[in-house]
Amino acid sequence: MQAVLFPAPETIAIERVPDPACAPDEVIVQVARCGICGTDVHIYRNEYMSAFPLIPGHEFGGVIVEVGKEVTGFQVGQRVAVDPNLYCGHCDMCRNEMANHCLNWQGVGITRGGGFAEYVAAPARACYHLPDSLDDMQAAFVEPLACVVHAMKRIRVLPADPVLILGAGPMGLLLVQALRRMGASHIAVVEKQAPRLELARRMGASLAVAPGQEQDEQLKAVAPRGFGVVIDATGVPAVIEGAFRFLRPRGTYLQFGVAPNHAKVNVSPYDIFRNDWMIIGTFALCYTFLPAIDWLASGAIDIAPLVSHTVPMADFADLFGQFAAGKTLKVHIQIGDAA
Repeated sequence: MQAVLFPAPETIAIERVPDPACAPDEVIVQVARCGICGTDVHIYRNEYMSAFPLIPGHEFGGVIVEVGKEVTGFQVGQRVAVDPNLYCGHCDMCRNEMANHCLNWQGVGITRGGGFAEYVAAPARACYHLPDSLDDMQAAFVEPLACVVHAMKRIRVLPADPVLILGAGPMGLLLVQALRRMGASHIAVVEKQAPRLELARRMGASLAVAPGQEQDEQLKAVAPRGFGVVIDATGVPAVIEGAFRFLRPRGTYLQFGVAPNHAKVNVSPYDIFRNDWMIIGTFALCYTFLPAIDWLASGAIDIAPLVSHTVPMADFADLFGQFAAGKTLKVHIQIGDAA
């Protein structure tokens, strides 16, 4: 089969590789579309937990073309989305409802071959049936939206809470829509790219501003005492370090964006103590595929404006570079027949 390969850090190849074998508890999925994610960029730069060589890609859906002999509930020809987070189900973390911290965790496209390939082997337990109403573009958004659903479960948003989101890339724009659904009274977004600011307004942001001299004044007008919730969706250490000055006493800070694994920021422990701040991380997702599928199927979340490019595998390297440089929104690699 044809696949995108990271042979080594900061190296991309498109090669023919052996088709994946189907284990007894697995299915083989013929990939339709796979989305490029910021985590893929961190993997490429050797800033994540992956080893090389690797076929990346963890945001995908497709059609089952082979079923392992121990698999029940799935058949050849069915469309599925695949949760790339593979949990063992028997360690202390899994048995204590913290499966995303599974002691034996593996990740499709992260620690094993992923979705930037014609075929992927995945445990049947990680597959989710897709309604006929969802197209391939929506199917490739189930995983990123499931990450947002997990984040929403990690924090408490009160109906009157003003919320600040730093960054309006595809994930920040999903967060805007999700928070609007969660009842936030005001959603402010800070983003340096003007087209993304306009999209944030369309998605439901009350205020969308560019960083600069007028930023603080406009944010203070919305939340004079600070925001009840501040979310970083950039992963940029300098942005993260400056985020806390917008957080009100007893506010919640959520680290959603993925920073390089070696990055450090300076935060005052006294400020945390004095302001009663709650600092929360949100890693990946944890059994949140079903609500993500439901949100997409109901039309509650609009993802069509978030896809700026859909290209064949041959164009992966070019668009990956543009995505990494912040020149695109979500990029989808069309691998199989469109649905």
